[in-house]
Amino acid sequence: MAQVNISKKDVEVLSEALFCYYFAIYKNRKQKQYSVDDWLTIKNTSTLSSWSSKLGINPIIGKVNTDPALTSRLDKVYTFLTEKGWHPRLIMQMDKFTSSYRVTGRCEIMRADEIPSKYDPYKVYEEISKKTKSTLGFRGTVDKDKWNPSDVWIFTPKSVTMLQNYVKNLNLRILNDPEYKVGYLNAMNNMIFDQYKRKQLYPISLKAPGSSVKLTLENVKGGTIKKVVRYTGLKYDNNNQDAKIGFSVDLYNETTKSMINKDYIVGNIKTKTVPSGGARLEIEVKGGGARYGTMGTENYQYIISETDKSGIKSLDKIRNTIEKDYPELKKYWSGTTDKDWLSRKELLASFKKDPKKFKEEIAPYTQALFEHLNDTSWDSMRAERNARTPEEAWLNKTHAGEVGVAVNDITNKLIRDVTVENLFDLAASQRFGAGVSAEQLERRKRMLPQYLKEDLEQVPVSEAKEIWNACFHIVVK
Repeated sequence: MAQVNISKKDVEVLSEALFCYYFAIYKNRKQKQYSVDDWLTIKNTSTLSSWSSKLGINPIIGKVNTDPALTSRLDKVYTFLTEKGWHPRLIMQMDKFTSSYRVTGRCEIMRADEIPSKYDPYKVYEEISKKTKSTLGFRGTVDKDKWNPSDVWIFTPKSVTMLQNYVKNLNLRILNDPEYKVGYLNAMNNMIFDQYKRKQLYPISLKAPGSSVKLTLENVKGGTIKKVVRYTGLKYDNNNQDAKIGFSVDLYNETTKSMINKDYIVGNIKTKTVPSGGARLEIEVKGGGARYGTMGTENYQYIISETDKSGIKSLDKIRNTIEKDYPELKKYWSGTTDKDWLSRKELLASFKKDPKKFKEEIAPYTQALFEHLNDTSWDSMRAERNARTPEEAWLNKTHAGEVGVAVNDITNKLIRDVTVENLFDLAASQRFGAGVSAEQLERRKRMLPQYLKEDLEQVPVSEAKEIWNACFHIVVK
């Protein structure tokens, strides 16, 4: 057999589509009739439909059988299940899921990308996202996965009917309402959770399992266990091109008003660079496990500036000081604003025009950022060696330093914690908001060490800005 290459996109599509097939096989109790070798004979949509028909699972996986992302990869399924080891992973996932949920009666499962528009909940989010874009002055919309990262959905006929009504009516109300209102998306969130409670709807986010599979429920309506995030320090080191904003997540019980799990999640929010010039932030969790996603520059610039500007003011002070000796640097940040405070756009334009000149010109600013954060100059040798080009290392390190100063230099330590929490919440599909809410303060009151008590009294609660809350979903990891 010829060698079959499995890309990251292949893993994404096949892990989702095959979860659907394995669910249908388990639901109809066809495990004994199924063999991984079946996929050696499935060559096209005709043989796929014939195979699923013989197993009696067509009513459940009809949308998967016609999913072009799957049907274009049928020749990769067997390799994916065997050589790449996904058959035992899917068995583990299904044993856990079906022992936790008994989905009875008629239902249909599909990848999120294949949900028909008439009952696609993401259609409501898309309309809300357009309103968010215009209200906040963003150039782009926030990715739908930040609202609900579910990869596959299980629908019953009752949930389809409910969703059809909500999608149609909410979209009409959103289009006819000139103002942005978070209530529309909250209504959809509430309905989805209600349908889950009634055992009619299951939105599922899939993560590659390790030695065992766990199920967690995210964004549960009325849930009493909340995530409280702490800033743990900044790493802006010699040997790389990034900055790492350290954080820890503690679990807080709102009923008992106490912390129940310290350091539940420990990781970093790091600057992520790509050849196209993007500069997203991504979450890395220590010890492996699930990836918690990324966020774009517009989103995190907004969150940081609208929660606290003291770190950005510190960045401006560094700029004002360095431009006295190097006036040619002023062009990089002369066009920045409160909500668009990064100089990344101008840095990238100069880098693309003449990389070598850019490196020479930007070096004093990059060194000023590094010295501010580390009390020493940057030895760029190793970072340059590991970058695509030495000049690109300076581009990325400069941008990373700006993000690092904007967060690390927030004056009030409590607000700095909340800023990192707001960043985490968007990346981890919890909520999109800025500022400091009364709820965030309340959760911290009993958890604060004595040295932060004074900071608590200085926090302006009225500045909290709720853009939207993320939607309920089940995580299988």
